[in-house]
Amino acid sequence: MIKKIILVAAGLIFPLIASAAQPIYQLDAKDGNWSAFHYQDAQSQKVTACFALSNDLALGFKSSNDEVGLLTWSKQGKLQPKTDTRFAITVGKQHFIFTMQAMDQNMSMNRLSDQDFKRLLEALSYGQIALLEYGKNPVKVVDLSGLPNILAKFHQCIKNANFKDYK
Repeated sequence: MIKKIILVAAGLIFPLIASAAQPIYQLDAKDGNWSAFHYQDAQSQKVTACFALSNDLALGFKSSNDEVGLLTWSKQGKLQPKTDTRFAITVGKQHFIFTMQAMDQNMSMNRLSDQDFKRLLEALSYGQIALLEYGKNPVKVVDLSGLPNILAKFHQCIKNANFKDYK
């Protein structure tokens, strides 16, 4: 199941990674509702991106050499590429609002500032659930179980790849 989820996500995320050859996928960890994985260049073996992703693909994070980003997935496949939509995350009493841009019919992304990225990850790592509001869609509940361990693996990947550290 997790392999299928990662392969689906890979199909959406590959266009975001610039590489001459197909990147190699490597699962780093799976815990609760979350997985950590990275891509590395097939030729140079250098890590090109690190990811933490909920197993239902509702919420995820990407870090690469030049950016950190928030990822969301729409199972309906009705997003209009290059359009912006309001996206809200509520964790406990904390509320975050972002503008997400549709990258294709299923995936949206927001390139976050380091400060926003750090604040969001801190809030999520202490929560039990997150409530996601995407445009006019119904509220989605994301189980945060396992996320603290996955964020540790995500951070380790960022550090090992010598990407800009958000901590």
